[in-house]
Amino acid sequence: IYKPLQEVPYGEEQWPYTWKYSYQGIRQAAIFIQNVDMCNELTSEERADYKAQARFVRAYYYWKLLQKYGPVPIVPEKCQEYTRNTYDECADYIASEMALAAKDLPLKRELMSVSRPTRGAALAVRAKALLYAASPLMNGNTDGYAEKLGDDKGNRLLAAAYDEKK
Repeated sequence: IYKPLQEVPYGEEQWPYTWKYSYQGIRQAAIFIQNVDMCNELTSEERADYKAQARFVRAYYYWKLLQKYGPVPIVPEKCQEYTRNTYDECADYIASEMALAAKDLPLKRELMSVSRPTRGAALAVRAKALLYAASPLMNGNTDGYAEKLGDDKGNRLLAAAYDEKK
């Protein structure tokens, strides 16, 4: 079921590979989520758990990309044209995906599965993404960098108006 991402050659810096490998992981998780229901060898509980794990991994890749690069494109489920999303759209997507994943993830894992995500991990990443989105750096930022940060159509990617609800 799991196909590891291509290994980074030994001794080479991993920094330049994060964009490529993150989007490869996002694609693999999306394909898995779309196709896991066809596997009749798994019980419905196992399928739900695997699907939730894949949803967690996909959202976690987006979270790491958002931390490193700022607003990133969120690839739609169906192939179509996409553009760079705003910071709030990215944070909301991550939060909603983590909430969906948390519904089917267990509270804790057995010792042999301790590295797999749990409900607490999903909710913690969700909370952190929402917390960052509410911070003054991303919420109501009007400095020069935030004004220049835009998509290919000239739309701002960081909210200029402070939103107390966040």
